[in-house]
Amino acid sequence: MAVETVKKTHLWMSWQYEQEEDWVNAMSAQGLHLRRGGVVRSTFERDASARYTYRLDYQPGLGKGEKLASYLELYRDAGWEHAGSFSGVWFYFRRPWQPGESPRLYTDRDSLVAHYKRIRGVMAVMLPINAMLLCVNGVNLLPRAGHLWGIVIPVLAIYAAIFALLGIGIAKMNRKIKEIES
Repeated sequence: MAVETVKKTHLWMSWQYEQEEDWVNAMSAQGLHLRRGGVVRSTFERDASARYTYRLDYQPGLGKGEKLASYLELYRDAGWEHAGSFSGVWFYFRRPWQPGESPRLYTDRDSLVAHYKRIRGVMAVMLPINAMLLCVNGVNLLPRAGHLWGIVIPVLAIYAAIFALLGIGIAKMNRKIKEIES
C-alpha cells in the first residue's frame, strides 16, 4: 500500500518557528505527519493511526560529523525522534502525542535564551552583509539611473523588504529574550 504524501504551502520566518511548531502539530492532529519541512513548502505523510508532538530547534554549525551525531543522540536519549531538518540548521523532532502534555526541547531559561540568541545572531550578521551588498549593487545600478522603474526601484524595494524583515526578526527575538530574562 502506497503512502499518501501531501504538500502544504506556507511562509514562516525564523522568528516564527513557534507558530510553525503549532501548525505542524495541528497537521499531525489531522493525521498528516511531517516528512520534509521547508520555508515555503512542507511535505507530509498521511497516517490517521498516529499523532505526534513536534518541536523545532535551530543549531547552526553542526555539520555532518560527530557533532551532529552527538546532538541527535542527546535528543534521542531524551525521547525525541529526529523527524528531519531544513538547510542543515533547523531540526524537527517529534514524540508520540499525549493528551494534556506539551513537551519542550528547552526546559530552562538559560538554554531558551541561548536558543533565541542563536536565531537573533544570524539575523544580526545578515543585516550588515546585506547593507554591503546594497552598496556594491548600488554602485552597479548608478549607470542605469535612467531606467529607474525598470531595475533601480525594484532592487531597492527588495533590499528594503530584506532590511525590514531582518529588523523585525531581531526586534522580536530581543523582546522574547527580554521577557525571559526579566
